[in-house]
Amino acid sequence: MLTLPVRWLRNVPVADPVDLRNAPMLQLVLLLLGGLPPVAWAYRAFAVDVPWREGELGSMALSLLLSAVALGGFALVRLGHFRWAAYQLLAVFAVSVCLSYAGSGFTAQRFEQPVLTVCMVIAALVVGRGALWGVTAAIWGAFGLGLWTEWAANGSAALAVDGVISASIFLLIAVVLDRASSALRHSLAEARAKGRDASEAYVRLQGEVEQRRNVEQQLVHARKIEAVARLAAGLNHDFNHLLSLILGYVQQAKRGQTPEKVAASLAGAESAVRKADTLSRRLLTFSRQNDAVIERHELRGVIDELTPLLRQTISPGVRLHTDIPAGLFVDFDRDQLGLIVLNLLSNADDAMAGQGTIRLIAQDAGGGVCLSCADSGPGIDDELKSRIFEPFVTTKPHGQGTGLGLAMAKDLMLGQGGDIALESTPGHGAIFHLNFPRSGTTSHAPVTALPINP
Repeated sequence: MLTLPVRWLRNVPVADPVDLRNAPMLQLVLLLLGGLPPVAWAYRAFAVDVPWREGELGSMALSLLLSAVALGGFALVRLGHFRWAAYQLLAVFAVSVCLSYAGSGFTAQRFEQPVLTVCMVIAALVVGRGALWGVTAAIWGAFGLGLWTEWAANGSAALAVDGVISASIFLLIAVVLDRASSALRHSLAEARAKGRDASEAYVRLQGEVEQRRNVEQQLVHARKIEAVARLAAGLNHDFNHLLSLILGYVQQAKRGQTPEKVAASLAGAESAVRKADTLSRRLLTFSRQNDAVIERHELRGVIDELTPLLRQTISPGVRLHTDIPAGLFVDFDRDQLGLIVLNLLSNADDAMAGQGTIRLIAQDAGGGVCLSCADSGPGIDDELKSRIFEPFVTTKPHGQGTGLGLAMAKDLMLGQGGDIALESTPGHGAIFHLNFPRSGTTSHAPVTALPINP
């Protein structure tokens, strides 16, 4: 039931966030000040059978004037003039309270003194310290005028002590409100400053994230080009072989004595051309710089498609064995997965100095899928294992490696919800485990250790 009224009170065209926060409270106070005094005076006039005391009509007039000003201030707040409404209310209050005490004296207003604290609270919380002490000074002035009026009427100064006590109480209230409002405004200013700092930090962070993303894409592309250069060296033999086949078929077609022999020679040449076209397309597709596209792939199909390129990546003296069961699916970018596997095979080939065995083995790891790349090389010592995925860490001679391949592989795996881990014993080869999560999870069951040497 209160949601709609509160929302309506907050819906005012006020720009300052502090004023906007105080607007509902000020409107509520203005409505109370505008509505309650007329009701109270109506009750006094029509329901109480007591003669009007001297000066009471003047008090009623001032009270109704304050109510009218309060309702006018409410209208100003609804129009977006928050400060004008607060200043107008406080100014009319200061004038009316002084006139009221001057007209009826200190004693007649004693029971209305608690109402004075309302304007002090409004001044402290809504406007500020200056307004608070201005209102407090007006109250002290009103007390003085009230005491002067009564002294002038009966020549008694007995109420002076009461006036000093009341003034001291309102001084104490003013000090408490001053400290509370100052602390509140200071805290709010700190919160706003921290909010601005957080917003600026967020903008900087967004820029850094975008810059990191661009650098990562450039790094991935650079590693692709490096892998393509390595593949090109291996594909040179296949292309030479295909060109020799094409040339041989063309020569056979030239010597063909019958249309059937010419057609058969041309068909063989066409087949060789298609194989060469397939190899070149795979190379171009792999080297192309594209944004990551996360799709579900069967791991066996991806590795089977990569196998011709993988065999060109390693030396002739290195044997490649794959054991990828059907039915293992991963959610990953196909090109980036190929790049990671190519980097792992390239590192293993370099570690084994062109002689040995590499095995690609996949298994269901319970919480996901694990693809392991095991080599029969010299392994990695414990000191290097702790830093192997850091950028620029490499065991290759100077000028033969950047040390960015494994760091890039780890970033790509982590960026798509997976992970990469190393298992190695010096002298017994190394195994890199690529852990892929199942859809919607990043947890992994322990991977069964694989024997490295065949």
